[in-house]
Amino acid sequence: MDLAAIEASIFSLVTGQGDAAFCAGDLVLSDSRAQADERLQIYASMYRSRLIEALEAEFPRLARQLGTDSFAALVMAYVQEHPSRHPSLRFLGQHLADWISRQTQLGEQQALLSDLARLEWARSDVFDGPDETALDMDTLRALPGDAFATLPLRLIAASRLIVVDARTLGLWSSLGPEMSTQPIPPTSQQGGRRVVVWRQDITVFHRPLDDAEARALDRVALGTTFGSICDGLARDLSAQDATAQAFKWLATWATDQLLVAQAAGP
Repeated sequence: MDLAAIEASIFSLVTGQGDAAFCAGDLVLSDSRAQADERLQIYASMYRSRLIEALEAEFPRLARQLGTDSFAALVMAYVQEHPSRHPSLRFLGQHLADWISRQTQLGEQQALLSDLARLEWARSDVFDGPDETALDMDTLRALPGDAFATLPLRLIAASRLIVVDARTLGLWSSLGPEMSTQPIPPTSQQGGRRVVVWRQDITVFHRPLDDAEARALDRVALGTTFGSICDGLARDLSAQDATAQAFKWLATWATDQLLVAQAAGP
């Protein structure tokens, strides 16, 4: 037997991926304690259990919502289409939200489950984001007034701007201890809601955004200045109100440690 073919067959029998060139009896010895297929099944069960365990750690509320058996079935169906391609299982769930959005058999809950997975993945993803020095209120207070117009604004890398069904936020809160920056009561409101997700030190937060702040943070995500944010608001508000709103956002973003600390100007 060719060693590569043997290894490929064992992999196929354990993971259920691809066609095995050999059967269990060709690869594993049977004895009085267990038959060859029973021995391989031990490893297959361990493989499935590890995948389910890994994704339950990434999507605890999705798992709670579906229940043990349904979540396990969903994971194994997902892995058949998106097997792990990385030495670390940390990346296994990156396609789960989009995959759920295509599973029409989930019925009316499909969109809600997909967005719950999207929110949980964003929270998990930013937890592993790089550490950066954040712009803080002390730095802002020390700036001279004429420096704000050119103050560069950029989101920390450990942040995400996502869109989820408005009901997802209430569902997330109801499925576990509240961990966002403010209580979000359950709601029957439907439709997409912009959400910012970020890590502050070792804690992950998320909160919903109104349309105006979402548009402003879209610009910050691309890199902009405080003066540009003021100019954008001035199209719909008086100059005074635009400046007041921009400073309110800036204080909130700095308190939340959402912005990268960087020098203003050359």
